[in-house]
Amino acid sequence: MSRVLPFLAFLLTTAFFIVGIFYFIARTLGRIIFDPGSSAWKRTIAKLQTRIRAQAAGALVPWDAEMLSLLSLNQSNVKKPGWWDSASEGVFLTIYQEPVLSYAGQISGNTSVFVARTSAKDFIFRQKEKETEVWINNQPFAVYINGVLLAAGRSSQMLARLEPNAEEAQWPVMIGDKAAAAITNPKRIADAGPNPRALTMLRKVSAEEENALLALTMMFSLKA
Repeated sequence: MSRVLPFLAFLLTTAFFIVGIFYFIARTLGRIIFDPGSSAWKRTIAKLQTRIRAQAAGALVPWDAEMLSLLSLNQSNVKKPGWWDSASEGVFLTIYQEPVLSYAGQISGNTSVFVARTSAKDFIFRQKEKETEVWINNQPFAVYINGVLLAAGRSSQMLARLEPNAEEAQWPVMIGDKAAAAITNPKRIADAGPNPRALTMLRKVSAEEENALLALTMMFSLKA
């Protein structure tokens, strides 16, 4: 017994050391992969974009002015991250069960990157703690933090704001001084019936406002 205890202590110490090494490597690789200035970031984005193009190649219905109001939270071709493949992916449908937006992403610690694609546009979302950066067609579009979506660049113009509340079924999105839409809380889609709309439009919106609403909707849906 006296020999067994030191041996068990050695095994436990070694196991904790190995776990610590793997954790350190994962954190370091995560910082490198999700740094937008790195070549690893560019490779990651390229792989995820190739993935979603292959996933729903030629199958996405054309995006038009009515499509935002038809977007559903239902998905097809959903794949969860696994041991050998850390990426997740899926295709969001319209309320008529048509494939309209495909996505793929990776998460490392408190940082994640997701790419999404409609027939018309490509989106990139990089979330780090409470801040999310958004690119559209590889151009910086906005930064979301503390309920506010700010335009990318020096102007930091407020594009939209909302107050996500876990207890509420929908979250009104203010653009200017008026509510433009209400985003469905993706954590409570069971309350929205079998075919939940991703958001409810409250007025007509411009192309930039549509981009802001779709970015916010995807931001929360992809984290659900």
